[in-house]
Amino acid sequence: MKPLNHYVLHLRPRSWPIVAGHMAVGYLIAVSPSGWMTHMPKLCLGAIIWSIMLNGGTLAFNSAFDRDTGNIGYLDSPPPVPKRLWFLGLLLMISGGISAFFISYSFTIAYWICFFMSVAYSCPPLRLKARAGFDIAICVIGYGALTTFAGWSCARGSLTPFIVLTCLAFTFLFGTLYPLTQIYQSDEDHSKGDKTFTVAMGLHWSLLFSLLCLFCSFSLFFYLSFLLQSWWYLFLFPLLVWLIILIPWIKRGAGYPAKLGMYRSLWAWIITDLTVVIIFSVLV
Repeated sequence: MKPLNHYVLHLRPRSWPIVAGHMAVGYLIAVSPSGWMTHMPKLCLGAIIWSIMLNGGTLAFNSAFDRDTGNIGYLDSPPPVPKRLWFLGLLLMISGGISAFFISYSFTIAYWICFFMSVAYSCPPLRLKARAGFDIAICVIGYGALTTFAGWSCARGSLTPFIVLTCLAFTFLFGTLYPLTQIYQSDEDHSKGDKTFTVAMGLHWSLLFSLLCLFCSFSLFFYLSFLLQSWWYLFLFPLLVWLIILIPWIKRGAGYPAKLGMYRSLWAWIITDLTVVIIFSVLV
């Protein structure tokens, strides 16, 4: 059973609820609370397709080419990479792309954009993960913008200024998170010759970039809450949580526990997601 278990572990199940939860935010702000149950079966199916088949398949496909031996996101001490892991990841992603047609056309378009970005991110000869700038661009678009839009597409297919700006805000927010997920892997990335964004920028400038993206993200959240005449000041709480993580990290630099910081930032992301739902849906 060990080889089978290795396949499952490289799908990184610990990431599934985080991705599904963030996708659900897009759905929950697409309709009023009274209509949340209307498209719930579609949301549940969409969450499985997006978080397990696309996200899990992407992470497995990436692991097949990375062959990391140290701790990676959502997986400590990764087991040896199975021989056909790349095939499992690709099969899952393609199967999810076919299943996406059962959700909506807009969901399907978002899915296939992410599929092609995932392949370009991981697979030689492109392997954009190893090219500083391309790596973060793919991740902020995929996890920040398109995951939010995928949830929205489970209830509504149309693009509105509201969802465009919300997706942009989450794009910046993932710009805050992405460097934090890469810092504790930067030594291994550097040893493999992968010039990721964090390797190219260095620790200090990566953290300052995260801080800049944080302020861009919350500026948009505040602006949208003003437009909706909702309780904008509630966004001060998740902003404070992020700053409590980032400011000490910037001050301590390499002395800050990077892995712990990454998982703390995931909690900050979850708190931000919940605040967005409360302000943009529950209290509107």
